[in-house]
Amino acid sequence: MDGSKCISYYTIELKKAIPEEVRGKFDNWVFGCDVCQDVCPWNSKSTPHQTEAFNPNDLFKGLSDKDLEEITEEVFDKTFVGSAIRRTKIEGLKRNISFVKEK
Repeated sequence: MDGSKCISYYTIELKKAIPEEVRGKFDNWVFGCDVCQDVCPWNSKSTPHQTEAFNPNDLFKGLSDKDLEEITEEVFDKTFVGSAIRRTKIEGLKRNISFVKEK
């Protein structure tokens, strides 16, 4: 398996432009995807978590696609405090949204 061809790599780790040759292959994933977790045989015995801190916060759940496309630094900071999404920064999130939207 080549981790550099993973949606998570392109949407989180890659700091430059996403290569055109992968356009149209992300469905609607704009930050990671975790499909590998769904298909991993080791995870077939896992159970859903019961940890409230792992659930999306109400600010995030209230955002529309348009809100995410037009997100400001202030809203990004409030919405994603303590979230892994901060790893991509607001510029990366906007890049990913634009890349996925322009199919």
